[in-house]
Amino acid sequence: MSEQEPSTYRPFFFAVIADDGANVTIGVSGADDRADLAAGIDEEATLKPSSYKMKRGGFLARHPELKIKEKNRA
Repeated sequence: MSEQEPSTYRPFFFAVIADDGANVTIGVSGADDRADLAAGIDEEATLKPSSYKMKRGGFLARHPELKIKEKNRA
C-alpha cells in the first residue's frame, strides 16, 4: 500500500447475541456498517446490518481426515 492511499483497515465490530458452544449468532449494527463505508471499505466487503448465525467447528466436521489423532504417551 502506498502512502497516498488511506488505510481501510478497521477492526470488525459485532455483538454476540447468542452462543451455545456449537452455534453462535452475531449482530452487526447500522452504525458499524456506516463506519466501515466511511472508512473507505468496499460495500461488497462489509456485512450488512443484521444478525448472522454461524456454526462453530464446521471445517473439521467437513474434513474429519484432518483431525489430530490422539496419541498414547509412554
